[in-house]
Amino acid sequence: MTTTTSNVGIGRPVRDGKFEFIVHSWDGATASLTITNIGDRPNSVAVSAQYLFDTQGRRFEPEFDWTSDLAFADLNPGQSVSGTLTYVLSGATPAHLELHDSIFSGGVEVSLR
Repeated sequence: MTTTTSNVGIGRPVRDGKFEFIVHSWDGATASLTITNIGDRPNSVAVSAQYLFDTQGRRFEPEFDWTSDLAFADLNPGQSVSGTLTYVLSGATPAHLELHDSIFSGGVEVSLR
């Protein structure tokens, strides 16, 4: 089941599908977060499906960082991974992250404001 909530902010756990996300911090371009597999099967992290939306409703994908622990992360049930997602915003004003357990899930919003 997918949950979409726009009233959840930094430091609060949110769930989408088989992943629980906690965004620990936001510095204006980079989000620090932890992803935990809350399901009963292995699941891979899809970094490119972790979107940022600005105040105009435009969607941004994170820069891919080959050295990040999030890149290519395959999580067994109960396993977690922490890392960062960096977005190039070119003057855009960030509004929220939309985090997904896969490219096909509905996602869950985390407010950055």
